[in-house]
Amino acid sequence: MKFRLATAAAVMTLGLAGTAYAATPAEVVARHVESMKVGKLQPIMDDYSADTVVVTPEGLVAGQMPARGPGIYSGQAQAQRVFATLTDKDHHAGIKAMETTIEPAGPDSAILHWVQFKGQPQQVSGKDVFIVRKDKIVFQAIFVD
Repeated sequence: MKFRLATAAAVMTLGLAGTAYAATPAEVVARHVESMKVGKLQPIMDDYSADTVVVTPEGLVAGQMPARGPGIYSGQAQAQRVFATLTDKDHHAGIKAMETTIEPAGPDSAILHWVQFKGQPQQVSGKDVFIVRKDKIVFQAIFVD
């Protein structure tokens, strides 16, 4: 018999012996999406490892370097720039209304399929690829269709 415990900081499964098991990548991504929709930066950043790498499409973050091409944000402090942008007043409405599905993609990975403003003229969709280790996102690549 297994019991599920959920908190804002972690999702884990406990076996009868009380041994803690890491959340699946899909569970970590689901928790991440919930934090994104609320728009509070610290719970979002709690999902990321200290040495995370986040790759974004061209121009997502103001002042993105290189100015042309994908942005590569190495480390949690740099990655925070991405999520500060996605939760700001100009972007959060799309995140809040986003429809998502999560596809497990291996023992340490998941793919998030998302659509913002579905059926409206400003509709945008894409997918994010996540690598998760020890309940933390160590890599994320964001792709816009």
